[in-house]
Amino acid sequence: MFGRNKRSGLVRIDNLARAAQATIGMALMRHYGVGRAAPSGAEDSTAKKAAAAANFLNGHPPHPMHAALDLPQVQAEARAWIRNNLEMRELVVQTLRVTAAAHPAPRNRDGASGETLSILSEFGGDSNDVPDPRAYEALVRRAIATLPHETQIQLMRLTKSDD
Repeated sequence: MFGRNKRSGLVRIDNLARAAQATIGMALMRHYGVGRAAPSGAEDSTAKKAAAAANFLNGHPPHPMHAALDLPQVQAEARAWIRNNLEMRELVVQTLRVTAAAHPAPRNRDGASGETLSILSEFGGDSNDVPDPRAYEALVRRAIATLPHETQIQLMRLTKSDD
């Protein structure tokens, strides 16, 4: 019984972390203006920048599709974005902490763990505390609520567990 409850809790945290990562991605899409009227070809470039920024802030390695981008510039823009956006900054930091605690295996393929550590050291303060699951869920839900209603509905589905 204890094993099932622990597994169920991990599934719940994974669902919340996926929803949080998707929320960060959607918020960056809005920040970069993806979906607004843009010249031909600019929309694709803007979407790639937003996706690369989301990968960076979510602790994922750069995608090969983003190789043509100026990744240091995109990462600097992502850092500036969370520096000026308190709610998303907290979501990024807590999501990185939650995923590191839930899946402690090294994730240093392509330097992802180094980037994660740099984000946590810059924005996470001195604390390495893993957030309380209920507080983390509330944070994820608050961040989702900042997005358009139709996006909120899609993201809220990710927070549900299948137990």
